[in-house]
Amino acid sequence: MPAQSRAAHREADVLKQFRLIFQSVRKHFQSVEALCGISGSQLWALARVVESPGLRVTELARAMTIHQSTASNLVESLVQQGLVRRERAEADQRVVLLHPTEAGQAIYEAAPQPIRGVLPDALSRLEPNALAGLQQHLSALIELMGSHIDPSGSTTPLADMARAEPAPKKRARRKPTA
Repeated sequence: MPAQSRAAHREADVLKQFRLIFQSVRKHFQSVEALCGISGSQLWALARVVESPGLRVTELARAMTIHQSTASNLVESLVQQGLVRRERAEADQRVVLLHPTEAGQAIYEAAPQPIRGVLPDALSRLEPNALAGLQQHLSALIELMGSHIDPSGSTTPLADMARAEPAPKKRARRKPTA
């Protein structure tokens, strides 16, 4: 097989791998939503609160590698659904601590695994050298994509990306009337 043909075949294989990963992530988060009634990112936030009661919103954002405003929005949604409660710290009333409710604990215990998602789970199980190599290759790919990269994507939960609606279908053009 000529080198150019092998390269084209390899590109197609890599695209298929990305599609497989994206579709698997989407399916997992659809399953989470169907079984738990909350989004994958809400479940991950809930899990962090269940696993670390008394967590602060800033600590939650750091643990999920998301923007603090995104974490605040997730917490607000969980509070409104009765899954998390806010509590003022005794030592400093300005500090708000997060705790799961009984309903939140029940959802956490019944949730499909892995709670934080199939991709973060798989990444955490890669050998350190393999993870470092993947990071290096993805950095090179991101650099080649240049101006097409949306920096806000780095702090958007994968579950929220997986929920994104497909692009609207193009409408057929109308023929001009004379």
